[in-house]
Amino acid sequence: MAKPDYYDASDCTTHEKGAPKFCKKSEPGEGAERSCAYDGARVVLMPITDVIHLVHGPIACAGNSWDNRGARSSGSQLYRRGFTTEMLENDVIFGGEKKLYKAILDLAGRYSQARAIFVYATCVTAMTGDDVEAVCLAAAQKVAMPVIPVNTPGFIGDKNIGNRLAGEILFKYVIGTAEPPVLGEYPINLIGEYNIAGDLWGMQPLFDRLGIQILSCFSGDAKFDDLRYAHRAKLNIIICSKSLTNLAKKMQKNFGMPYLEESFYGMTDTAKALRDIARELDDAVGGLEKRVMQDRVERLLEEEEEACRARIAPYRARLEGKSAVLFTGGVKTWSMVNSLRELGVEILAAGTQNSTLEDFYRMKGLMHKDARIIEDTSTAGLLAVMAEKLPDLIVAGGKTKFLALKTRTPFLDINHGRSHPYAGYEGMVTFAKQLDMTVNNPIWPVLNAPAPWEKGEAELAADVTAAAGHAETFLAEDISLSRVKVPSKCATVNPQKNSPALGATMAYLGIDNMLGLLHGAQGCSTFIRLQLSRHYKESIPLNSTAMSEDTAIFGGWENLKKGIRRVIEKFRPAVVGVMTSGLTETMGDDVRSAIVHFRQENPEFDAIPIVHASTPDYCGSLQEGYAAAVEAILESLPADRDALQHDPSEAWTVPGQVNLLPGSHLTPADVEELKELVESFGLTVLTIPDLSNAMDGHIDESVSPLSTGGIPVDAIRGAGRSAATLYVGDSLARAALRLKDRFGIPAYGFSSLTGLAETDRFMETLAAISGRPIPEKHRRWRSRLTDAMVDSHYQFGTKRVALALESDNLKTLTRFLDGMGCEIQAALSATRTRGLDDLPSENVFVGDLEDLENAAVDADLLVANSNGRQAASKLGIGAHLRAGLPVFDRLGAHQKMWVGYRGTMNLVFEVANLFQANAREGQKLAHN
Repeated sequence: MAKPDYYDASDCTTHEKGAPKFCKKSEPGEGAERSCAYDGARVVLMPITDVIHLVHGPIACAGNSWDNRGARSSGSQLYRRGFTTEMLENDVIFGGEKKLYKAILDLAGRYSQARAIFVYATCVTAMTGDDVEAVCLAAAQKVAMPVIPVNTPGFIGDKNIGNRLAGEILFKYVIGTAEPPVLGEYPINLIGEYNIAGDLWGMQPLFDRLGIQILSCFSGDAKFDDLRYAHRAKLNIIICSKSLTNLAKKMQKNFGMPYLEESFYGMTDTAKALRDIARELDDAVGGLEKRVMQDRVERLLEEEEEACRARIAPYRARLEGKSAVLFTGGVKTWSMVNSLRELGVEILAAGTQNSTLEDFYRMKGLMHKDARIIEDTSTAGLLAVMAEKLPDLIVAGGKTKFLALKTRTPFLDINHGRSHPYAGYEGMVTFAKQLDMTVNNPIWPVLNAPAPWEKGEAELAADVTAAAGHAETFLAEDISLSRVKVPSKCATVNPQKNSPALGATMAYLGIDNMLGLLHGAQGCSTFIRLQLSRHYKESIPLNSTAMSEDTAIFGGWENLKKGIRRVIEKFRPAVVGVMTSGLTETMGDDVRSAIVHFRQENPEFDAIPIVHASTPDYCGSLQEGYAAAVEAILESLPADRDALQHDPSEAWTVPGQVNLLPGSHLTPADVEELKELVESFGLTVLTIPDLSNAMDGHIDESVSPLSTGGIPVDAIRGAGRSAATLYVGDSLARAALRLKDRFGIPAYGFSSLTGLAETDRFMETLAAISGRPIPEKHRRWRSRLTDAMVDSHYQFGTKRVALALESDNLKTLTRFLDGMGCEIQAALSATRTRGLDDLPSENVFVGDLEDLENAAVDADLLVANSNGRQAASKLGIGAHLRAGLPVFDRLGAHQKMWVGYRGTMNLVFEVANLFQANAREGQKLAHN
């Protein structure tokens, strides 16, 4: 293929004599990071926001590259659409010129708002001989916009070549084709500034305050017409090293326009850039004897530098002495050396993908003499440098990101894929903040801690002992001096509490063929059924003693006995679960005695157990009612030796049998996952209660008025023979101790099983109980979780979160989010319980959802049940993680699984995606 007339081989430095490897042409078989000429042209031209970028070639070039750079626009989003002729096999054989011509006419008609069409040649269309320039010329006669050929197929060179050829195209077809409507006293052009993550918007305020007009920016946030005015500027500022130096040279030659090469990364380089620009503009406008612009710059620098130093000081204090390996492209390498040095970070090694020999020498001059230059930029070469230098972080482009994260090394992306602007003084503060968040993120100590199978015997024994003593330790905690604030207002607004009887109903639903009976007015049971039906999307079996005015006055014993008799006669349940309401507790009904009297009066029903839990509405919330019911179940149903007619010659404890007590905050999917984890160690698990088969959303062939699918009563009767009891959720500590006190069963407690360290301890405990090693599949899931955590931690860092949940769930999610780097702005519990004092937030209190509205005014994420949607809407918080009960405005709440390695990974991704979606929405609103 003939080179275009504007191709100048002298501009290419990839063969410079004496250059290190990264300045030389890639060799076959190397794993080089550099890209091709097509990509280089695309980097320069595609940030032009209001034009059509049409790629002429098969699907690969456009399909793999459209809208994958972080160049931002404050106006048109047309540049983000992927246009391609998508050449197929027949087009390659017979030629694609007609297809290209039709595509140009079609797009010009359908996107009439476009100011121009850029048509990119690719390797295939260059090889087949399609004359892109001729087609563009012919099509331009038919459409009302310029049609500009970009003849830069990938095989003609690397990314630098494409950058430079794009500059030639702009000079030939765009610059100087129109006059600016307004021309200020100090007009400049920025060349090689692509507004990655909004960098331009960090520089723009500085220029505005100085009275400097950015006439054209090549090509961040650029409009096509703005670029046409570039010939009227008084000065060109090259931002991105050599990518468009040829364009600046041509403009100097043709328009007499001087140029400077500057950087706006870091305080030192920003100050130098502004001083240099001021000097040149003073010379251009008033001569060297006048210092109008220079005086303005000095005043601005005095103000900005002092403020910037004060703002980055806290970050510098934490970054001082850290070490980094730097690997990026062009100007960002030597410019970032200065930025890192200003924050006290030592550069151990640096390399670059697309730089010239001049960039290399400049970078080398800024670094310590012992710092290494990375010549082998392949994956193997970079891994070797990381293994040799053991840096605290890697600062590089996105292609290196996952290589670094796989080695559990903190990584900061400074190339086109990043989400944060780093230019100017505001950008320097952002850079310091992101660097600090990257290096000092709390996930690194957790990720770099030894896995269970890497720990020594003493460490494993200590972890298992802590789990075994959890219940006693937790219940010994004194809450009388708690720092947790309690509500002082007279009225609760938008309560986040649910009734204790609702929690007890949930526990009863986890026993097969059980029927719950609420001793109270019939409205209480109706509301509970409605609330649980909305959450689980299931019919809820629950009956009521239907207390009336008369029975409320004269006592409810008879109503209770009648109710028990009726449900047994009519439904024949395996067990009846009785719970109380605020009404009957206030009346003083002695439910326990009433049940004794019922037994005496109805001996024919002796075979059907009756479980009673005290659940007055005014004591606690859902969690407390659930725990009370679990305690009542374990007090009533497990049988002793005599009741089971156990043979004294046989061992009482069943080898490998364990009890699992899941907390009220766990979903049916959570419970099922925990059962599978326990069973994977060869253990037999009795789950009390078991919602995993009862409220998991399945359809049975027959519908029963009783709870179905939970643990059978006969299985619970054997719970006293288990070798251990595992409970999840602090609220069940007492229930576990009931089994320990009665049967001598060791109790192992876990406040949470969401999180890496929490799951590690659970695995260690199961290994100790079973005497088996941790299965390989769990090791794999742990590896996946650690990978998910490093991949996602950027979305979590410094995000502000407010939570309103039942206390077990609050502890679980607060500690998880804090461990991922979030700032816990407020943690609201439904009730005041032990353990809340230890939550990682200065603002922990008991409250309602109105309190949440007051506490979450600038939160990035709200964690609450569906009733929290009002607070989220009022405060404009787009990220609302539904958790707890009820969740009725989202489907599948009961199928959410957030426990264990796999469940924690699910939660990591779910929250990260919420943050990402909310960030995109915020960007859209900010620039509409």
